[in-house]
Amino acid sequence: MTSQLFGRVIKVHIEGDYKADFSNEDLHIEFEVPFDDDPVPNQITVSIFNLSSASINHIKKGNTLILQAGYKSDYGILSQGKISSVLTKHDGVDKITTIYMTEGQDYSGVKVTAATSTSKTSLEIAFAKGTKADAIIKRLVSALGIRLGEMKLPKNISYPSGYTVTGNILNNLEEVVKDCGASMYYRKGTLIIRSIKEGTDERFTLEEATGLIGSPDPFEEDDYKGYTVNSLLQHRISTASIIEIKSQTANGSYRAKKGKHVASGSDFKTDVTVI
Repeated sequence: MTSQLFGRVIKVHIEGDYKADFSNEDLHIEFEVPFDDDPVPNQITVSIFNLSSASINHIKKGNTLILQAGYKSDYGILSQGKISSVLTKHDGVDKITTIYMTEGQDYSGVKVTAATSTSKTSLEIAFAKGTKADAIIKRLVSALGIRLGEMKLPKNISYPSGYTVTGNILNNLEEVVKDCGASMYYRKGTLIIRSIKEGTDERFTLEEATGLIGSPDPFEEDDYKGYTVNSLLQHRISTASIIEIKSQTANGSYRAKKGKHVASGSDFKTDVTVI
C-alpha cells in the first residue's frame, strides 16, 4: 500500500451554466474539508492559484462543486455541494481564487409561510393522522431538494394526530428524525439519516504502511472517549467511517466522529477523531 501513496491527485469539477475541470497537474490547488456528525452542513474552501480571468468569471455562486483527492492509483470524493461565494486576491506574483462551498444543500433558512405556494421556500404540508415518520422524512427531503444517501430509522414511529410542517422546514426534518431515535449528518456531501452509533465500513486498515503518522493520542470527554489520529490524506475517511487502526496506542475498530482533510503548502493530510 505504501507504494500507492505517491503522486498526489487533486481534481475540482464545477458544474452549472458553465462546466470545468481543474487539476493539480496544471495548477496549484489547496483545500480544507472539515467533516462531522452534526446536522449543520460544513463549509469547505478550495483555493486555485493563477486561474485565467475567463475561468474566474465563469465560477459563480450556486454552481455545483465536486472535490476529489488522493493519489494516482487511489483517489476519491472528499466532498460536494454548492458554491456560496468566490473571492480572488493577489499575493505577490500569485493570483489566488478561493471558492467557498456549502456541503450538500444548506436550507437552514427555509421557512413555511403559505399553503397555496409552490415555492420550496414557502411550502406548507399537513400529513394525515397515522402517517409514518419515513413518509414525512422522504417528503421533506424531496421538498428541500436534498440528496438522501441513506435512511435507516431505529424506530419508524407514526403520528396518531398527523403532523403539520410549520416554520423552518429543516427544523421539522430534524425533529422527525430525532423522534425516530436517529441522527442526520452529511457524508461527502450526501445526507445520511441513521443511528449515531452506526457507520460505514470502509474495509480499510490505517497503519504506518497505509499512511498513519505517529501514534494516535487518547482523549476522553463527558460523552465519549477515543483517539485523535493523524495520517497522510485518505479519501476513505469521512463522517461515520468505520476503520481498523493498528498502532502502538490504538488497536481495533473505530468510528470517525469528526476531522478534516487539508492540502496546504507541503501538507496533504487527514486529521480525524475516532471513538
